[in-house]
Amino acid sequence: MSNTRRMRVSEPRGDTTPEWEVFLRSDGEEPLRHVGSVSAPTEEVAHEQASSLFEWTAETLWLCRADDVARFTDRSLEAAAPAGDVPEGDES
Repeated sequence: MSNTRRMRVSEPRGDTTPEWEVFLRSDGEEPLRHVGSVSAPTEEVAHEQASSLFEWTAETLWLCRADDVARFTDRSLEAAAPAGDVPEGDES
């Protein structure tokens, strides 16, 4: 087990378009697995985008609004952001 301290990601995304996490299973015997995310204003548009990207390999496709997912990371987000990508007001 790693000694790294895991932190909850609470900073908002820079893009205000809702993000949707995409889960799929290729056959009925396997568990759902996370395959990526799409940004879309509505559930219907998110489904269209996810279907065009992933459905060809999926028996089942699930979408979950990213706002409803608890995100955790082992890395500093400030260290990962390219120079100049720190949101306004966050230059400490």
